[in-house]
This record gives sequence, C-alpha cells and structure tokens, in this order.
Amino acid sequence: MQLDRTAITISQRTGTELVDLSLIVLRRNWGLISLHSMLGILPFALINFVLLWPLTQYDTLLMASRDFASSDLFQVRYLCIMTGVILIEAPFALSGLTYFIGQSVFIERPSARSVWMSVWQRMGAMILIVGLLRLSMFVLVPMIFLFADPVFRPEFEVPIYLFLMCGYVFLIRGFRPFATEILLLERCPLVKPKSRPDQLAYSLRSSSIHRSLSGELFGMHIGVSIVEFLTAVSLIMSSMFLIGVLTGTWRWGMWMDLFLFPLIVWCTAIWGTIIRFLLYMNSRIRTEGWEIELRLKAEAQRMEAKS
Repeated sequence: MQLDRTAITISQRTGTELVDLSLIVLRRNWGLISLHSMLGILPFALINFVLLWPLTQYDTLLMASRDFASSDLFQVRYLCIMTGVILIEAPFALSGLTYFIGQSVFIERPSARSVWMSVWQRMGAMILIVGLLRLSMFVLVPMIFLFADPVFRPEFEVPIYLFLMCGYVFLIRGFRPFATEILLLERCPLVKPKSRPDQLAYSLRSSSIHRSLSGELFGMHIGVSIVEFLTAVSLIMSSMFLIGVLTGTWRWGMWMDLFLFPLIVWCTAIWGTIIRFLLYMNSRIRTEGWEIELRLKAEAQRMEAKS
C-alpha cells in the first residue's frame, strides 16, 4: 500500500469540485460500484417491495376510506414513504460501497470477499449506530405496521414518519454525516479499549471530526440534497419520455411505482454515498492535514523497509 500514491489526489476541494469528482469516480469505477451497491441494496429492496406492497393497492384503499375521494393521494403517499425509507436505509445498505471506495483510494480494486468480510467484522457496531440510532434498520418497524394495516391515517403518519423520523435523520446526517466512514474505514470501537489507550472511541472521534465543521457540513448537506432531488426528478422524467417514445405508453403505471421509481432513488443514494465519502476526505484534509500525515507515514514505511 503506497500511502502517498492514491487513486484520488489528496487535496482540499470546494463543494462544486467534490460533486464533479464524484461523477468521475462513478464513471471510472461504475462496474464495481454497481456490484457492491447491488449486493447491499438487494435485501432491502426485496423487504421494501413486500412490506410496502399493500400501499400500492390504491383502489382498495380508496374504497376503504371515507375521507378521500381520489386514489392519487394514496399514490403520492406511497411514493413519499418509499423515498423516505430508501434514503433512511441507504447508509446501512451501501456500507459495502463506502468501504470499497475507501479502500480503492489506496488499494487498486479490492476483492468483493475482502470488502464484505471487513464490513461483516464491524456489523455489530454498524447495527447499533447506523441501524438503530440512525434508524436505517429501525425504519422496518413502521413498515411492518403499515403492512399489517395500510389504512391512511395522515394525522399519525405525517407527524411521526415525516417530521419526526425523516426530520431526525436529515438533521443528524447534516451535522454528523460520517458515522459509516468512522466505523468502517477508521474502525473506531464503540468503547475505548484498555489495551490501546491511544485509540479513540466512536463518540470522541465523531465529535472531533464534526465539531468544527458542523455548520459547513449541514450547508453542504442541504445543497447536495437539492442537487440529488433535481437529478432524481430529471431521471424520472427522462425515463418516462424514453418509455413513452419506445412503447407509446405515456402514463405513469404500476411498473413505475414498483420498479423504476425505487431504482432511481437507489441510484441517487449511491451517488450521494460517493459524495459523502469525498466530503469525509475533504474534512480530514481541512481539519487534520491528512495529506501531510499520509506523506509522513509513507516515508516512514519506506525507511522501515530499507532498514
């Protein structure tokens, strides 16, 4: 491993440059990025398909409702819930992608087995921090309730799911976005080990990297969220236009709800994961002089090898 010879040049960049760089990374590694993303996404996509299937029975839900006169509202409800669920699940589902990109900076094309073995070794910490505290797996609980009783109750779903759960996740990711990188790439333990007093626990490491940049990180989070939203909308409209030209069907059908729409949201989440990793690198360069640290460590390795 050559710490001073990296696939991505270690230097400080602006937010616009990070977005541009993310597209370059996606273009150069699209095959392996697709592989590791698919391996993580597939279980969540199947669970989402099964648990949210009752929400797509718009006519049945309309007949059971006394308060609404159109099935369009039920379709909007399903699309909003599917979007929120995917974005909440994304950091956990794409943990393998995060580790792959982090290793690819220093190691050319790590094997799928080594990537997922490393992720599995940190699975306990990932479940606790990302899965439960950051709701990536806890979001399955309200989905189970919706599966059992899909009747639309806006007085309950809007404040609980939209404002409480989605709002909480949006804020915590805005101010402290690098949980996955700290757990998988830096491999910080949840509790400081007695055998290694020099190693920081997760909470201390998270505070040290986020504290001084919290406002800037949140602003970047809002900007990236807007770009991702506009990108997803453009992909949806382009897909509908292409399908309309090829098939002559210009209506938004069930195939769009069940397959194409979730696929586009997942693709947007993949892009967001790449941007977050590049922002993590940029934050370390800015606050810790990471590029200097890598050069010093690389030189120390060479001197040790010569001796």
